Amino acid sequence: MLKKWTLGIILLSTSLFSQATLINSAVEAVDMDGITVTAFFADSSQETQIWSALNSTVGGVDNGDWSLMLEGNTFGDFDQATNTLYGLWTLTNIAVNQDIVGLTIDAGIEGFYFDILSGTLLSTPGSEAGREFVASDDTVTATFDDVFSEPDLYGTLNIAWNPNNTLATGQALSFLTDTDKAEIPEPSTLFSFALGLIALTSLRRKSSGK
Repeated sequence: MLKKWTLGIILLSTSLFSQATLINSAVEAVDMDGITVTAFFADSSQETQIWSALNSTVGGVDNGDWSLMLEGNTFGDFDQATNTLYGLWTLTNIAVNQDIVGLTIDAGIEGFYFDILSGTLLSTPGSEAGREFVASDDTVTATFDDVFSEPDLYGTLNIAWNPNNTLATGQALSFLTDTDKAEIPEPSTLFSFALGLIALTSLRRKSSGK
């Protein structure tokens, strides 16, 4: 009897532990291969690039006309000793004839989600503290779509300039925003959870019948 109870508890606790680690908050720039970045231009045209690792620490998109780059952890950090800000997303209009008027980052397409809450009180379990959107240009606004888990995790970030401002050739916009990775449990984890429930239910019925 004890062995059966032990087996059921082990299976159940193993599964619950896996569920508790559903969200990975330690996302690096080089991890986000496959997310899409779309720039919108003043002539109503648009262009999409696919994110990839550009070296061992930097991820982004760059087609020679415009780029979006990020180095290191997506949460960002400030080193007071060197007065250096890390984790800045930097959008640059390198040589586009048209000004950039908007940007959309679809991270949810690859299971990444923007964590927009700075505290942890209302956070999705496992996501830890996120970061509110902050930009170097106060004429831009950010909205988040494709909700994964309210109120903190969203798959899409939309950035737009007000009608009187744009990102002209040679200009850059820097901003901070955090991303988490949603790691969906493998079928084996769900199977272990089911086995644990079955074992515990069976033992309870047998105990009740005595």
